Amino acid sequence: MSLPASLRDRGFRLFFCGEVVNNAGTSMANLALAFAVFGIDDSATAVGWVAAAWTVPMVAFMLLGGAIADRLPRALVLRGCNLGQGVLQAIAAMLVLTGTASVWHLVVLQFLSGTLFAVSYPAFHGMVPILLPPPGRKAAYLLLGQSESALSIAGPAAAGVLVATVGPGWALAVDAGTYVVAAVFLTLLRIPFGERPERRESVLGDFVTGWSYVRGLGWVIPIACCSLVFNAAISGAIFVLGPVIADDTIGSAGWGFARAGQAVGMFAVTLVLARAPLRFPLRLTLVGFTASAIPMALLGATAGTLALACGFLIAGAGSGLINLAWSMTVQEKVREDMLSRVMAIDGFFSFVAMPLGQVAIGPIAGAAGHARVEYGSAALCVVVLLVGLCVRPIRRLRLDAT
Repeated sequence: MSLPASLRDRGFRLFFCGEVVNNAGTSMANLALAFAVFGIDDSATAVGWVAAAWTVPMVAFMLLGGAIADRLPRALVLRGCNLGQGVLQAIAAMLVLTGTASVWHLVVLQFLSGTLFAVSYPAFHGMVPILLPPPGRKAAYLLLGQSESALSIAGPAAAGVLVATVGPGWALAVDAGTYVVAAVFLTLLRIPFGERPERRESVLGDFVTGWSYVRGLGWVIPIACCSLVFNAAISGAIFVLGPVIADDTIGSAGWGFARAGQAVGMFAVTLVLARAPLRFPLRLTLVGFTASAIPMALLGATAGTLALACGFLIAGAGSGLINLAWSMTVQEKVREDMLSRVMAIDGFFSFVAMPLGQVAIGPIAGAAGHARVEYGSAALCVVVLLVGLCVRPIRRLRLDAT
């Protein structure tokens, strides 16, 4: 059986193998970390502190992270971040395995980990365009999406087995090892460093240059603002309020089954998108986000497990559409030396309101009721779709080749 065309390229093959290994560990880490915290302090508050310790620096440093990733060779940046993440996770694993871990230890380690992610995220999203020529990029993005979707199903299951049999510390140790292996793959990459004609003397200066470039494009900020609202609604209505509703209706097992439908949808849609043109990608991005309104409405209606699984399958297909449409847009419309800064600015807007949605949803649901909040969140998604389609740069941006 022959390899996919993109994997015949040695550089992309090394990058892809590193990402698969990395994602395999990451897909286990969240579950393992949560149970590690429960072993120290059996409270949701403690888990929230550890989760927030990662999210806050990730958002706070994302913009500068993009400037760093464009300033230096991206493979070098990714390799350094992977090694740093591996060391941090290894320390966490050692503390948990020896029974000496405290919540504050994990908070500090997660803060440092989130800081590194703020740099590695924009660096990762600038790799495919420097590894492959335009004709091979769509297949490469689809392949990355398929592997991530598959691992998002298998990873938590594997983590659950490890936690149940040998404890969360060993699952964290496995994750630490995957970071190191990914760094080894990146070490074997040999990529010429592109020209940086507008490079400034400082990282802050590079960011200012990138911000001016993004404003000149005209479409990044509008679509990113739409993403901000979508993600705030999704993080609150699905990630926080969803499990609360499920606990009173279909139970944790039903919720887990329903949520798995999202990964299945992400994987399945890549098979369709491989042959489908993406002429107006920003319109499709809005449609992909709006697909999350379906599980919101079903949660409001206290639908059963099977109906929710179907709703999440559609939402997952929407997520897969977002990932491909946005990646294809950036790789075609953005200069190579600005790729990471554009991805960082989009990432900042996309992530910054998520904690707000997670915090605000509880009091709002307490005052208005769970069902009304879910229906309202679904309606908000539809409103953002309609408003976004009225924005000319979003509506008119067209890809030359898909």
